[in-house]
Amino acid sequence: MKCFFCIICFLLALEHTSAQDHTDPVAPVLELTEVDQQPEFPGGLENCYTFFYKNFKKPEVPELIGKIYISFIVEPDGTLTDIRSDRNPGFGTGAEAERVMQLSPKWIPGKKAGQRVRVKYILTLGIHTD
Repeated sequence: MKCFFCIICFLLALEHTSAQDHTDPVAPVLELTEVDQQPEFPGGLENCYTFFYKNFKKPEVPELIGKIYISFIVEPDGTLTDIRSDRNPGFGTGAEAERVMQLSPKWIPGKKAGQRVRVKYILTLGIHTD
């Protein structure tokens, strides 16, 4: 009986911990200007660009130049959701940018009043000839 009680307590504690790790889908999504601490890629924005360009497969289109605007939500646990290319120069660059951001490590989440919050983030990425 004692063992059964311990298992029940363990499962309840596990469920409570798991509930804290998941995102509340109805929690509001804040803009960067609304938070006290903005979300950040581990190591900063320069590391984010390094990660992106290391993984991005540019289409073989001569003299392809342009910008990709990719938006996503940084969740309280640091994962990225709702990743979408809002504008891009075409030739599959938007889909490729979305693919690369799906590979992103967890970000440092944004905070408001000391609490982790959902934050919309827009990243601008330049595509240029080598």
